[in-house]
Amino acid sequence: MPTIAVVGCGIAGDEAAFAARRADPTARVVVFTAEPDPLISPCVLADYVAGEIPRERTVLRRPGEYARAGIELRLNDPVREWDPDRRELITDSGRFAFDRVVFATGSRAAFPDLPGVDLPGVLSLRTLGDADRMRRAPAGRAVVVGTGLVGVEAAWALRERGWDVTLVGRRHRVLPRLFDEPIAGRLAEALERMGIRLVLGESPVEVLGTGRSERLRTSRSTYPADLVVFGAGQRPQAELAAAGGVPLGPSGGIATDPTMATGLEGAYACGDCAETVDRLTGRRGVFMLWNNARLQGRVAGRAAAGAPARFPGSLGVSTVHAGDRAAASVGLPAAEHRDGSADLDHQVTPDGEITLVIRNGRVVGAQALGNTARLGGLLGAVLRHVQAEPLVRNPPAWAVRLRALRAAGRLKG
Repeated sequence: MPTIAVVGCGIAGDEAAFAARRADPTARVVVFTAEPDPLISPCVLADYVAGEIPRERTVLRRPGEYARAGIELRLNDPVREWDPDRRELITDSGRFAFDRVVFATGSRAAFPDLPGVDLPGVLSLRTLGDADRMRRAPAGRAVVVGTGLVGVEAAWALRERGWDVTLVGRRHRVLPRLFDEPIAGRLAEALERMGIRLVLGESPVEVLGTGRSERLRTSRSTYPADLVVFGAGQRPQAELAAAGGVPLGPSGGIATDPTMATGLEGAYACGDCAETVDRLTGRRGVFMLWNNARLQGRVAGRAAAGAPARFPGSLGVSTVHAGDRAAASVGLPAAEHRDGSADLDHQVTPDGEITLVIRNGRVVGAQALGNTARLGGLLGAVLRHVQAEPLVRNPPAWAVRLRALRAAGRLKG
């Protein structure tokens, strides 16, 4: 009976454990986590902070579900180190022997190396503990740094709680890695309608305060800040695996192959700590999105149990709500193609707006505002590079539009 150890219990570790158990019901599957709860959804932390859902709704799986599946769950028992030669994990409770190990250690907030970031009142929105601290804090003046997904969601949540919110971004548009103009502009307008003050084109310099956060100084100005939330980036937590000789990739994540195996026999990795291949561009990197982690976990768990499985590659599919506007994107925005080779086709539709990102005559990305279900059909177009018509969502309209682009010589295939 093989013993499969899973280190970490986010969505990737959770999926890996259950997949391993299904693939080999005779295997002993043990999950180790430093957290007091198993699976938490980071996707709803902002909703909890905003008061939209109770705390218990952030927990997606209870300990009893693991026990019923025959999975051993070790809460509050972090793995401190490991011995790959002896195949042992060392935790606070002792040594644990394994046959195969799956690293699902996730990521952590990337706080900048600036004066004052260690002051009380400075945090991110990555964990349930972060959300608890934001919920407990009395409403005052908050500065959120970073206009990506985490920053926008944190700003929205705090504003819903009655905070005076300033959202600071280094780039000159919100959600720059997801949207081009004009959709990015529409989302910025929605945030401003909520009463969020947008400050673009400025970078944080230091957090000021006596004993706790009081102000944030940027490259251009200073803003009152009883709370400073850094939402600009995250890093893979790969140090534990690397300490045992598991190779890392250029991104800093654990290098994996399509079975989620690492460069060390018997060791697998999945989720935010794992480096994989972008399905659209072929570029290697860490792609920290829920669905990527979920699918990687399933593959890693099956592979660790000796069953066939392959991960097709990561996809950058994201959805966001900014005030009263919903938007979704897949692939890089045209502005993020640094060589200027990408073109845009933007259309206003009866139920929203849609933008196609076109490069070398192929659809390589899409963005939707309003009816985000449209992205389902366009994802097919992106994955097939418009070799066939996308027929998943509202097929007649998009078949006509894609044919029109071909007729104009803007698309191939």
